[in-house]
Amino acid sequence: MTPRLSFIGCGSHATTNLYPTLAYAACTLDSVCDLNRGLAERNGRLFGAQAVYTDALRMLDERRPDGVMLVGPPSLHHQLGLEVLARGIPLFVEKPTAPSLAQAEELVACARRHGTFIMTSYMKRFGTPYRHLRSLIQDGTFQPAMASFRYGHWRSDNLDVMLHTMSVHIIDLAIAMFGSVATVHASSVRLPPGTWSVALVLRFHSGVICQLALDSHMPRIQERIEISGLMDGGSCLAIVDNVQHLEVHRQKENGIDLLADNLSAIEPRFALSDMQVWRPDYAIPNMGQHRLLFQGFVGSVREFATAVAEGRDCSPSPEEALEAMRVVAAVIDKPDGTTTLGSAPAHWDRIPAHA
Repeated sequence: MTPRLSFIGCGSHATTNLYPTLAYAACTLDSVCDLNRGLAERNGRLFGAQAVYTDALRMLDERRPDGVMLVGPPSLHHQLGLEVLARGIPLFVEKPTAPSLAQAEELVACARRHGTFIMTSYMKRFGTPYRHLRSLIQDGTFQPAMASFRYGHWRSDNLDVMLHTMSVHIIDLAIAMFGSVATVHASSVRLPPGTWSVALVLRFHSGVICQLALDSHMPRIQERIEISGLMDGGSCLAIVDNVQHLEVHRQKENGIDLLADNLSAIEPRFALSDMQVWRPDYAIPNMGQHRLLFQGFVGSVREFATAVAEGRDCSPSPEEALEAMRVVAAVIDKPDGTTTLGSAPAHWDRIPAHA
């Protein structure tokens, strides 16, 4: 079936980054809702909705959609999310799932109680370079050992807000790559006039150690990840810079310069096949080279629509999506200290351990 979706929220982020993805997913936009009728009518007109509402509960009961996308403040995710899930309707929300871990857990419990699911839009999991790296890890081609993630963004003088609304993205990306977190070690400092720098060391049950440098004093979002490990029996380094440049370097000919009796005999040795690079190519007719695709927005919405159509759970599962919020809760509880999160859930065994 082609699922009929209702969309609650017509703000700038939803309108710019999420409504356009519906054209790339196997679904139809049945109805839109916003307290501001003008915004609801605008989005209904722009994206072809069949009906426009300012009352979300009325929309749910009259339209009876197959799925609901809800994008607004975290408090709205919790408040209206409970209403959606209590009707047995699958729910898609932006991050954070709710204002607190306890409220997010309440939403997951409500979904399970009513035989449905809630999907949190951790879209970085679906970004083109990250999806490729993750597939190499999951099929055992690349065995990661150590990682360094850098994520900076604009000012936030509240540690809770900084971690829940922004840094949770890169934390979830690490979880998507390496599995369940065993321990969290945090070191945090608040800088005048109200920004935060947070250094995390996450140790995963898979054996990988990931360092995360997080800060809220950048003029714009800056993001870079480096993962080292083994590939084809040799050392490997994978780099993603700002979601739009992927490099994979393998140690074969490159960088090996054997000693010789005569220095004049030494020549650089390299093999281009040991260096792989990807970056977007916007030239027509490369339809797939679109920001909404390689940043992961399309992949996230496609997964939700497909899960609704197939009557299955979403990926990441509701329980898996809570993992990043547990890490955030640990840091807020101990901004300078170590927290043990417990044993690995059974569903994490698909992430290969480093050999």
